[in-house]
Amino acid sequence: MKAYSGHIVFSDKFNWKSLEKIYPEMFSLFIEEAKIIPGEMNIPEVVLYENMIDIKNNRKPEGYNREGKLRFYFVENEKKEMVIVRDKAIPNDEIRDVTEKISKFLTSKKIKHDVEWDKLYLIEMRRKKR
Repeated sequence: MKAYSGHIVFSDKFNWKSLEKIYPEMFSLFIEEAKIIPGEMNIPEVVLYENMIDIKNNRKPEGYNREGKLRFYFVENEKKEMVIVRDKAIPNDEIRDVTEKISKFLTSKKIKHDVEWDKLYLIEMRRKKR
């Protein structure tokens, strides 16, 4: 089943520092699955370093919102979540596959979370208009 966006919603007791030990491995999993190749404007190591500074200080990290087909970023509002999207707003299998692999990884590391699909505001608005 294709999806516009994958959402990994962390439990209420979750804090960003919980990702400190596992984030580099999760980040590498995303880079590998998204087939991101390092280049001039696309330096995953620098992004990982910046994200780790935030995580160590229990702040919301950026994620990976650079060039490439797939991106992920973190949201902190009434809930804390990780959102995986594609550069173009078209549903596809890649988003579902990558979201499910990251979810399995988090489960194996005992990070409690739920997975939701297509919860971006604009996507919900499109569905209501139909």
